Amino acid sequence: MESKTTVIIGAIVLFLAGFFIGQLTGGGLRKGGQAVQVVMADGRSLDVVLSEIGSNTAATKKSMDELMARVKGQGQRRAGPEEGKQYTFDLSERMPRGKEGAKVAIVEFSDFQCPYCQRMANSLEDILKQYPNDVKIYFKHRPLTSIHQFAQPAAEAAEAARAQGKFWQMYDLIFKNRGALDQASLEKYAAEAGLNMAKYKEGMQSGAFKEAVNKDTAEAEKYGINSTPTLFINGYHVANPTPEEVKRLIEEALKK
Repeated sequence: MESKTTVIIGAIVLFLAGFFIGQLTGGGLRKGGQAVQVVMADGRSLDVVLSEIGSNTAATKKSMDELMARVKGQGQRRAGPEEGKQYTFDLSERMPRGKEGAKVAIVEFSDFQCPYCQRMANSLEDILKQYPNDVKIYFKHRPLTSIHQFAQPAAEAAEAARAQGKFWQMYDLIFKNRGALDQASLEKYAAEAGLNMAKYKEGMQSGAFKEAVNKDTAEAEKYGINSTPTLFINGYHVANPTPEEVKRLIEEALKK
């Protein structure tokens, strides 16, 4: 059986042939001096086939235009942190990195397996060195589990370290070794951080730290935080969290 594409190509070839013959003879395709109608193998005339080709092309274009309009509309309606709105977060039981009395508080929603989060961690470390008395950083979990299979267990491992007062030590080790976050590797980092390994393993195996991670994730979803890293400075969303922009906003906050 011939494909539809083959029939269409054949129709176009016949049409073009007929056109040029018509130009040469002064009329349509002729047989014995009379104009004739070209009939396809399926019984349809060439005129009908060409008309259908034109209609299908127009319909396809219309469908694509409608699809693009819907996609654009969905993008415009996508939920996310509002610019200019001050947010408050649950920071209970969170020990910030930096001085607790610092004027500028940065809240970061992050994923331990995210390469951009690793870069942000390095940038924030540099910022703390530049503003040792003025900036403090709070870390919130936003594991993107659909694309990062080790993000959730890494977050739970960090919470296990928090339970033993060593969150930031574990945070540094996990980000330093972002490419190796399987169970054995996480246990290695926990030991390097100085954790009580019996307590660590027991908590990880029982799922004792899932709730803390899931609580952060739920808070992130509530505010439409679907990408990492996402930063807030004194409660205001940082739309473009480059190191330069973060420093600029810190300077602005210090002047208030």
